[in-house]
Amino acid sequence: MLTNQNDKGMYSFNIDKFYQNYLKGPKLFKNREALEPSFIPNELPHRNSEIEKIAGITACALKGDVPPNLLCYGMTGTGKTATVRYISQKLAQHCTNNPPWWVYINCTVVSTPYRILAHIYNTIVGKEKIPATGLPKDVILKKLLGLLDQLIKNSICFLVLDEIDILIEKKGGNEILYNLTRLNENLDLCRTSVIGISNKLKFMECLDSRVTSNLEEEEPIVFHPYDANQLAEILKQRAEIAFIEDVIDNGVVKLCAGFAAKEHGDARKALQLLRKAGEIAERNQSKKITENHVEKAQKDIDKDHIVEYIFSMPLQTQLTLTAIYLLSRFTKGHVITSGDIYEVHSELSSKIPGLKQLSRRRISDYINELTLSGIIIANTRSMGHYGRTKIIKLDIERGVVERVLSQNKKIKDYKLLDYKPIILQTDKVKIKNIVFKKLI
Repeated sequence: MLTNQNDKGMYSFNIDKFYQNYLKGPKLFKNREALEPSFIPNELPHRNSEIEKIAGITACALKGDVPPNLLCYGMTGTGKTATVRYISQKLAQHCTNNPPWWVYINCTVVSTPYRILAHIYNTIVGKEKIPATGLPKDVILKKLLGLLDQLIKNSICFLVLDEIDILIEKKGGNEILYNLTRLNENLDLCRTSVIGISNKLKFMECLDSRVTSNLEEEEPIVFHPYDANQLAEILKQRAEIAFIEDVIDNGVVKLCAGFAAKEHGDARKALQLLRKAGEIAERNQSKKITENHVEKAQKDIDKDHIVEYIFSMPLQTQLTLTAIYLLSRFTKGHVITSGDIYEVHSELSSKIPGLKQLSRRRISDYINELTLSGIIIANTRSMGHYGRTKIIKLDIERGVVERVLSQNKKIKDYKLLDYKPIILQTDKVKIKNIVFKKLI
């Protein structure tokens, strides 16, 4: 029998007994995958307008014509990716002779020009033919062009770039987008269409003008957040697929929808909350999923979400958070303003070779993102004849921020978490970006 010992040598957990009891306990789930974001139901509630617009743009692929490049905007959990995947399935059903191909690229995972080209190539082939590193990008691009003409031939290949805005943070981001949107100029048979998905409405401002003109061939489609009632309908539909009949108490679906509606109408959050509530109930041997299980699930998700969110942030966003962390760490009485964060961010950026210095406006965008995620609180305050500025405070434990940021290799290697900003150093002063040592 296997058991788990605590520090005092006392047996605290009997894993065999836990599994035995779990198997004997009530069965709540019928199809757990129905609560995953990747699950595509037969119907997508409250996305008729968006489906109609994208269907109209992509319909010409049914006749072998090339749909224009397209951008989909909307906050996290508004159904952008699900809608695109739903339409890909419907197109395949109505195009039996020469159905289009679809290649999905998650830019949070596959984000360098080399890896994107390799991912597209390997996805089409069905196995890893292009290694993770080692070949010049122009060689891979040439191989990809040949593959598209040889294998896909006269059909259409949709390239879906999910979280496309991530590429702008990376070196070569504009270049790869330019290459992907101009593939048709170098193809003889196959034709491609790029669909970009982003939760940042202003990311196009950072693109090269050549890329912008290629991507904005159609009016961008904006996905608005779901309200609480819409989320409740979505959850009710998925719950009927996911759970055995009559295992959910009245009020559970409504409570999950209410929690998610506060998170800017995030359907992913709603689905995650309902699934986790079901898992907690199942582990506790409960015959019903109750509102109490939802509240416990909400507390667990809040902890996991913050850590996962900080881990996934681009380096520049993490440096913005690092600046706030340092300002709050080294002094309790210092009021943190957006101007302070810009100054400290500039100092931190200068310590990492090759890292781009950002504008005040870009730092302001990152502060807004951190505010929306619940990591910081930012209140605008009038400073008299100095104008208005944002006053910032951390809204999570400083220890959590330190623990997560310390796992970023660059932040760790350059010891940024131990750096004391110049504005907090009593023996130094900064004038017009030049640091002077105080003599008195």
